[in-house]
Amino acid sequence: MGREKTLLLAILGALTGAFVGVLSMKLLVPRPPAGTGPDVDPVTPIAEKQELVEPPALASTPERPAAPPIRDPFTARSAFEQPVAEPPAALAPPPTDLAPPPSDIAPPPAVIAEPRPESPITPVAGTHVVQPGDSWWSLAEQAYGDGKYYRALFAWNRAREPQIALAPGTRLEIPPLPRLQAAWSKLVPQ
Repeated sequence: MGREKTLLLAILGALTGAFVGVLSMKLLVPRPPAGTGPDVDPVTPIAEKQELVEPPALASTPERPAAPPIRDPFTARSAFEQPVAEPPAALAPPPTDLAPPPSDIAPPPAVIAEPRPESPITPVAGTHVVQPGDSWWSLAEQAYGDGKYYRALFAWNRAREPQIALAPGTRLEIPPLPRLQAAWSKLVPQ
């Protein structure tokens, strides 16, 4: 038992000595005077300030014609604007001596959206089977008369089924408005 104790005391002494040495170097060694070493004097400018010069105008001259604008390949529709070579004789354009279409055909009548009746929508409670084209907004609008309840309606159904989705055929629960407001008061519009 004596040998292990001596070995542990020796390790502890070495660690203590290293700690005291580092501490004394940090505390007792004087710092270099200001302006020398890694200190940077923030008052002295590194370079002199120079006036800004306007860039030259890029006008086209007879010696140097204007360059075409550079197009961004990710936003420009360059693939659709490539010049097409002349078609071969086998693919010649169709003859143009065909008669133009008659102009006495009336255009289709414009569809005017009828305004919705201003009757209050009664909230519907129960279940709903998702149909193609349904959205949380449209479901909230049908059930509560205001699409702004979509967040609370989504949270209600997500609490029941964490992987809820608006896939056609999914059965959703549409709670009565007072229960929805009580359960998800922070998500209900004010």
